[in-house]
Amino acid sequence: MTLWPDDETETMSTATPKKRTNEKTLHQWVTDQILQDIRVGRLPLGKKLPSQEDLVGKFKVSVNTVRQSLATLERRGIIRKEHGRGSFVSLQSNRTEKSSELKSFGLIFERAGKPEDRPAEAEIVQAFVNVCREHQIRFTCVETDVDAHAGGRELIKALDGVSLDGVCVFLHTGDNAFERLEPLTREFVAPAAFFPAVQESPIPIDCVDIELRTGLQHLMKYLLAMGHRRIGFVGSHIGECLKGDPRRITGGRWQIYSETLAGAGIPVDPSFLVEIPYGQEPTARIERQVIDLVQRKKPVTALFSYNDWMARHVIQWLWQNDIHIPRDVSVTGMDDVSFSRHMVPALTTSACPYVKAAQTIIDLMQKRLTHHDQSIQRITIPSELIVRDSVGPAKQNKDPL
Repeated sequence: MTLWPDDETETMSTATPKKRTNEKTLHQWVTDQILQDIRVGRLPLGKKLPSQEDLVGKFKVSVNTVRQSLATLERRGIIRKEHGRGSFVSLQSNRTEKSSELKSFGLIFERAGKPEDRPAEAEIVQAFVNVCREHQIRFTCVETDVDAHAGGRELIKALDGVSLDGVCVFLHTGDNAFERLEPLTREFVAPAAFFPAVQESPIPIDCVDIELRTGLQHLMKYLLAMGHRRIGFVGSHIGECLKGDPRRITGGRWQIYSETLAGAGIPVDPSFLVEIPYGQEPTARIERQVIDLVQRKKPVTALFSYNDWMARHVIQWLWQNDIHIPRDVSVTGMDDVSFSRHMVPALTTSACPYVKAAQTIIDLMQKRLTHHDQSIQRITIPSELIVRDSVGPAKQNKDPL
């Protein structure tokens, strides 16, 4: 009988070491034998170890010795125990010991990879880079494709060979969240999740979320306070929005736009809506639709853009058609990515505080490494209105609508 029946490679030695004055104890010897098989690949990551009974028979030692060895391996993070299932080689088994200080941090970043998502995705990763650099924490990032629908074990294996004190997974949606996140709670002392939308989750994992509603509400109310009543909407999923958009499609943007107008007694005008299909670069036809909103007999006085990426396109089209911002029309965005601060004019937007979110996640991990038994934390960070130069008072019309 081989120790690892699924493996055709050479099995480890079963000879018990002869006792010498300075020799290691038996349990240390058993520990070293198991470690050797992990290091040479006879026990790959995630593989289940033989039962205690099999180990006793293989090494010809007592049950107590085997238990001591397994306890040592678990304490060092080499193996993990799952209740009712046995012991498994940890996906972070290369770590030699557990740390009480966050010195190395891993980010598993799920990219949508669509043109409108790329600026914000780059901003999120850069936020973690900056926070880790400030605290002298080694940073490792592994990118995955949102369309691949990788499970939690596949996500964690992407970090094979990297020693980490804590790991965070950024998810675009909460779809299959349990499958994706549950393995982290067994593999890492300090796991965390970063959702882009508010989620209630039964998974015992620290979670940080950015709530979009607050900043968007302030943005729409600011437009109303500046006298705007004819406000256009430039975004994706217009058809779904008009039919009763599920929140996850637009992250709440459409709801805030339509609800704020309704609260001011202003009905949504379908002719004020311009769609840029999700995942596609805008076309000349879309540009003409936006310009028509501003040049028609009763023009819009402000354009509420789905995000900063779309707002940048809108501003470029307006300038190319000799339409002044904000004298002729005001423009807003959402995210507050770096280029929004350097546009002409600088963009008024709803900011997602990614640096604050990254700092919060790092703080949670440090606390969990120090106090393993602290209660699960779910922290929501509100978005913020950033007022710049792209919004001005509405042009006065005889007919406000």
